[in-house]
Amino acid sequence: MYEFEIHSPTNLEEALKLKATFGAELHPLAGGTDVLVSIRNNHINWGECPSLLNLNKIQKLHFIRETPDTIEIGPLLTHTEISTHPLIRKHIPPLAKAVAFIGSPQIRNRGTIAGNMCHASPAADSLPILYCRNAKIEIQTHNRTNLVPIEEFITGPGFITIDPSGILTKIIIPKLPNYIGDYLSLRQRQALSCNVVSVGVEMFRPNCEGKITDIRIALGAVAPTVVRGRKTEKLLKNKVLTEDLIDEASSLIQTECIPIDDVRSNKSYRQAMTGVLLARFLFSQI
Repeated sequence: MYEFEIHSPTNLEEALKLKATFGAELHPLAGGTDVLVSIRNNHINWGECPSLLNLNKIQKLHFIRETPDTIEIGPLLTHTEISTHPLIRKHIPPLAKAVAFIGSPQIRNRGTIAGNMCHASPAADSLPILYCRNAKIEIQTHNRTNLVPIEEFITGPGFITIDPSGILTKIIIPKLPNYIGDYLSLRQRQALSCNVVSVGVEMFRPNCEGKITDIRIALGAVAPTVVRGRKTEKLLKNKVLTEDLIDEASSLIQTECIPIDDVRSNKSYRQAMTGVLLARFLFSQI
């Protein structure tokens, strides 16, 4: 058996006061699909009786809304809600596709995008598209609010940059009107499987046969964090897609990741597959 202490505030102000008092010793709890399993298996040193801050009674943290330039997502929104929400499907369709890969229906119905982000796995399905979109994370403490770019928020496997007295209160995702995007991944099976390698892409091309005005590429499960393929992006910008250009981009993207060997795959396969997945997207646009 394992024990923990739970604080269940009913509003954000109360939650922030608790975090100000207990700091890093008080661990936020949203869906619990990562935190509770970690406590049960003692994946990190939780201590004899971990203190959890249950956020589920704070309705202010459960929302999705549209601004002229962004989509804002509250930390309690579940993967199922994101994958099916009309605003996400309209403005960020690759994210809707990506989170539909996460876990099982039960996990998607309970797990939250903020939890997936704070778990900070480089293989997290929700992250590559957020990196492509240059998403920002709103962190509130009792006396201030900060916006942190996602590439600064996640610093390594299981590590995030957050004030010990802070709570993640919002994910801000820029709209990219008229961009064509996709999320591609390889895994040992379609369901209940962590991805082996993933690629998120967002591309803007005013004319379907013209030059690429902008392209963002993010790679998952091939480095300690999700990484942007900035050299490959630079290669593709202001170019017309050809088979030779796609072959060149496919080779270059493999140099922009530093995968590892583990139980799910090996370094050389992951590296090669980043090129395969990127080429698969680019060929679909010719």
